[in-house]
Amino acid sequence: MTTEQWLDGHLAKHLVRVQAGFALAILILLAGLDFFFPTEYRLQAGIHGVSTIAALIVGTFLTHRAYPLIRGIRIHFDSLRRWVLGATALNLLGAISGNWIYMRYRGQEGPRDWILAKVPTFHNVMMEFKEFVSLFPFPLMLAVTFILFYYGDGIQRQREITQLTGILILLAWLFLMIGFVTGLTLAKLHFV
Repeated sequence: MTTEQWLDGHLAKHLVRVQAGFALAILILLAGLDFFFPTEYRLQAGIHGVSTIAALIVGTFLTHRAYPLIRGIRIHFDSLRRWVLGATALNLLGAISGNWIYMRYRGQEGPRDWILAKVPTFHNVMMEFKEFVSLFPFPLMLAVTFILFYYGDGIQRQREITQLTGILILLAWLFLMIGFVTGLTLAKLHFV
């Protein structure tokens, strides 16, 4: 392999990985700053922020693994199982920590009261929707995890099951993204 071939192939691949690593580190670091925000709920906010950012990152990575499943392209299912198991755990942590900080949101003189007083339409439409849609990724990823472990390597011969698995991953990511964006909007309106 010549130096030019190495620069064309391997260097570009390594630079993309380094760039993605920096972007991921910055996202996690930004969410981690919630641990230092001047509020008595910084632990809840920090755990929720880091777990949801991590769930979104892993979910986004899994969307790229879902397309080959839908198209019927062979993939490495052992690796996919590990990623899906991690995504399921992160979604569970995000849901649990979200409900933990939700107590502050609904508490007396909490962000809910402020939002209802300042922008009631936002709460009545967006937040009521967010409260439910944010819980969908966990059961969807749990279903994907079950399917991948239940069928094992035999899943490669069952195109309908692999397509269903890919569609469930994409749906979980869609609900993750909707919950994430509405959560960021809430944080922008009034910090929990």
